[in-house]
Amino acid sequence: MTTVFFNLLVNAIFSLIAGTIVVLFFLWLFRIQTGGWKLFLLSLPFLKIIYDFSRGVPHNSILYSNIDTFSMPPRHHYLEAGAGLSTWGPTFMLQFKVKDINGNFYSESIGDYLALWLQKSFGQTIPVLILALVIFISVILVIRRFYYGLHFERVRKENRKQDLLLNTKKIGNRTIDIYLSRFYSGSPFTGGILYPYICIPFDAYEKLSTDELNAVIAHEIGHIRHFDVFGTLIIKTLGDFFWFIPTYRWLSRKIDRIRELVADQWAVRSGAQPEHLASSLLKLKEIPSPKEFILYSAFFREKSLLKTRIEKLLSPEKEPKARFGWQNKWVRLFVGFWISTAVLSATLGGNHRAEQFKNPKWVDQVLESWGLAAP
Repeated sequence: MTTVFFNLLVNAIFSLIAGTIVVLFFLWLFRIQTGGWKLFLLSLPFLKIIYDFSRGVPHNSILYSNIDTFSMPPRHHYLEAGAGLSTWGPTFMLQFKVKDINGNFYSESIGDYLALWLQKSFGQTIPVLILALVIFISVILVIRRFYYGLHFERVRKENRKQDLLLNTKKIGNRTIDIYLSRFYSGSPFTGGILYPYICIPFDAYEKLSTDELNAVIAHEIGHIRHFDVFGTLIIKTLGDFFWFIPTYRWLSRKIDRIRELVADQWAVRSGAQPEHLASSLLKLKEIPSPKEFILYSAFFREKSLLKTRIEKLLSPEKEPKARFGWQNKWVRLFVGFWISTAVLSATLGGNHRAEQFKNPKWVDQVLESWGLAAP
């Protein structure tokens, strides 16, 4: 069981990488513009980690069959790579197989290779020790995040009793409290999922004009409307569990950046002037960032994002137009479903089930009619 968990953790790295490659390919192919669809597609690799992890290790894996892949004779190892069609959509794969002397095939993965190599090179207990260390660090990171988050909310609620309520707004069944606080310094921030709020620090309130403040509030409401706090919490917590995946932080930051741009778009669509939101960004940049732990803030981002946001606010037409019919609603729904299945079924040397890569009957019939497949 320990080796199986080691296998799943190692292959989680390649699950995210495979999903990210597929998503980036389709983003380039259809030239999908910044918006909700782009945000959704970039979130799919995180879903793939959970999906692949929940599917476990195939029953015909060398782990369950007790096969030592390093002792197999030559020409018994296979590497399959390519792209094709399944019943539900396109597939992209790079997978390993091994064939025993009786002609039976077994699935392999990078996690299998690494586990067996470590056991042979450094002893049977090395995968166990590595697994224990990874899990220990993951638990510490998760506990740390929730401790600071709960502590911040407890202190904020206590301070809230002395804050000034500026306004309330309704989004569906949720009521947003917008209040002014002297206990925090820096940029406005939002929080809460079922009971959202927008906190305006006093120094930010003094620095912004009425129009700029309304634009900032509209931006924050955009985050609340799209449940960005909940999405951030899920992705960050998942990142604490899979802290060892090298591309995780990069993809997480990319999603954060797009969330800011999408919230800017919402603010403008809801009536805020782009010039007012752009000028508020410049003014808030001058306020030092607070030292307190804040789960989510629209303006506590890297400085490189500031230029991008202002450019898109003042020159939104610069982004290239989508292509291949992506502008059509039904095309987006159909292709979005296909991209989702392609991400979930893609493999890059990870665990797999060979049957998922078989073509549907109608595809084989078409290929056969074209002389591209054996009858």
